Amino acid sequence: FWGMNVKKLLSFGVAIVMAFTTVSLGQSVTASQTEDEQWSSPFASTAGLHGLELMEMSGSRTNVSLLAGRTAGGERICSSLEDASCSGDVSFKAVLAPCSAAVPVDCIESVIAKDASGNAINATFDRFFPARGVNEYTGAASQSIPSGRAPSLWNVSGLPHSNGSQYLVSVQVTGGRVGGNSSQFPREVSASINPVSVYQTACDVQFHGTCMDQYSERTQNGQTSVGFSGAAFDQDASIRCVGWAEDSVCALKHAFPQGMRAQITIKMSTVPSGWLHGRMVDPTASITTVDGVTTMVIDAAPTKVPAVGGAAQWSSLPTSIQQWFTTNCPTICGTRIPGSLSLPANQRNAVSTPEAYRETSFSQLELWSDFLQDKASALPSYWSVRTLSNDEMNRAPDCIKTATGVTGIVSTNATLYSEGPPSFDAATKTLNYKVAAPHYEKDGVTKFLGRYDLLLRPDIASCLYGIDDLAVTSDVEVVGEDGQEKTATTSMTRSESWFKFSAANYTHSAPTVKVNLTKLRPEVKRGKSLKITTLRKRVQLKVPRGARVVTQVAASSRSRCVIQGSSVKALKKGTCRLTVSVTPKPTKQVKKPKTIKRTVFVTIR
Repeated sequence: FWGMNVKKLLSFGVAIVMAFTTVSLGQSVTASQTEDEQWSSPFASTAGLHGLELMEMSGSRTNVSLLAGRTAGGERICSSLEDASCSGDVSFKAVLAPCSAAVPVDCIESVIAKDASGNAINATFDRFFPARGVNEYTGAASQSIPSGRAPSLWNVSGLPHSNGSQYLVSVQVTGGRVGGNSSQFPREVSASINPVSVYQTACDVQFHGTCMDQYSERTQNGQTSVGFSGAAFDQDASIRCVGWAEDSVCALKHAFPQGMRAQITIKMSTVPSGWLHGRMVDPTASITTVDGVTTMVIDAAPTKVPAVGGAAQWSSLPTSIQQWFTTNCPTICGTRIPGSLSLPANQRNAVSTPEAYRETSFSQLELWSDFLQDKASALPSYWSVRTLSNDEMNRAPDCIKTATGVTGIVSTNATLYSEGPPSFDAATKTLNYKVAAPHYEKDGVTKFLGRYDLLLRPDIASCLYGIDDLAVTSDVEVVGEDGQEKTATTSMTRSESWFKFSAANYTHSAPTVKVNLTKLRPEVKRGKSLKITTLRKRVQLKVPRGARVVTQVAASSRSRCVIQGSSVKALKKGTCRLTVSVTPKPTKQVKKPKTIKRTVFVTIR
C-alpha cells in the first residue's frame, strides 16, 4: 500500500475481488435493466469466454476510509493515530462526514440540487451508508488529518429520480504524514453524487467472500500489506451497486433527473493541489481559503459516458483480437476464473479492462470497434470529480506541475481520455487533449456527440502562453484523426478565477480538442487588406532565411476573408481565422525540418 496511488491500490483490489468470487453463487438477484446505469456486464465466469469492458463503474469502488501505518513488519490498518502502528509515518483515505458542531472542518457543508428551471433545492442528510465502515478511523485536527467515515445518503425530496429521492454522496481526501509532518504531504480530493435506491441483495459471506467494501491485511514472506477487497456480488447478479452497507444491502445506481445540476460545498483544513478531472458538464468551481479553512464549491450538470463492452467464445473472435489475448495473457489480462489464464485458449477465461486514460485503452477500443459495431453498450450518467494521481501528472507541463493549489479542471463525456492535464504544444501554442468514444449510441444509428470543458487558472495560462491574460482572444477547435477540423460548438469565457473553454456536439472516434490563447486580435475594415507579415509578427512567428511560408484561411472563414498575394482581404464582417506555417530550409544536419504553425484571428469590422 505504501507509496501506491489510488489507481494502483484498486488494481490490487480487483485481484482480491476475483479471488473472493471463485465459489459458485447461491441465490440470484434480478433487477430492472431499463436504465443504462444497470447495464449488465457481458463478461462472466465461463470457460473460453474472452471480453472487453470500458466503463467507469467497473472494478472496485473508492468510497472506503483507511488509515494505514508503516512498521518494520510492513503496513498495518489503524483505527486512530493512537494505535502503535500509526505512531510514525501514515497514509490515509478519509471519506468525509457532513459538517456539524462536532465536525466543523474536513466535512461536507452542503449538497444542492438544481432543477431544469434553475430552482435550488437543498439536500438533507439522511444517514451514513454503511452506518459504520469496516475501516473507519479517528483523525487529529491538530495534525490536519481528517477522520475517515462512510459515504452518506442525502434526500432531495423536491427533485426525485426514477427510483426515489435518495442520492449517495462520497467525498474523500487523501494524504499522509511523513517524518511527523502532514502539511507538506500532497492532498488529493474526489467527490461523487449518485442517484440511488437501497436494495436488499442475496449476498452471503459464506458463499461470496465479502458483502461490503473494505481494506484488509495480508502477510506474505513475513511482511504485511494492505489491499482492497470489494463485494463483487453485484456483477454476478447483473446489477450495479455504487456502495454497500450492513446486512448485504447495496445502493443501486440510477439515472439523474432530466436537466438537473448539482452543487457540493466542501470545507477542508488543507488546500488541495494538482489538477482535477471530472465527469460532468459545464462545471464552475470556487476554491477559497480564509483563516486556514479552504472552501471548495463545485457546480455542474451530470453527463452520460458511453460504456463499451463485449464478450464471446474464443472461436467466435476475430483473428486480431485472438492475437491480442495470445500476446498479453496472462500479463495484463483479468479473469473471473482464477488459474484459467494459463489454460489453452478455448478453456481460458480472460478480460481486458484498461484504465480510461491509458494509451493502450485507445488501441483496445480501436481493436474491438468493428466487432462491437462501433457503438456504445450503454450510456450511464455520472457526476464526479477527482484529483489526478502523481502517475497521471508525470507528463504535465512544468507550469502546471510546479504550481500550488488546484491549477485547472478538465471534463469530458468521452469513454477514453488523455493521461493527465491537456498537453501543451509549444510549436502550435495549443493545449491538446485527446478523447475517444464509439461513433454511435447504443442504437447503432444515433451519432454520439462529444463534450469537453476546460477551466484554466489565469496565472497558469499566462505561464503557458507568455501573454497578458487581460487582453487575449482564444480559439477552440476539434481535429479528427485525419488532421481535418471537425464541426463543433465552441466557446471561451473569462472570470476572475478561471479561463473557461468548451467544445460540444462533435463526433468521434478519437479526435483531439485544441485550445489556443493569443494576444488581442488585429482588426481590419471590410473591403480592406492586411499584410501577412503583420500577422506573423502578431503571433511572434520568426521566418528564417529560405524558409517556406504558407498562409491558409480556415474552412469556416472562407466566406469572410481570402488570401490575395501577400495580404489577407476582408470580405464581410466577422472573424477570419488563418493558419500561418513556416518550414525552415533543409540542411545537412536537419534534412526534414519541423513545420511550425500558428493560428491567428482577424476581426473584420
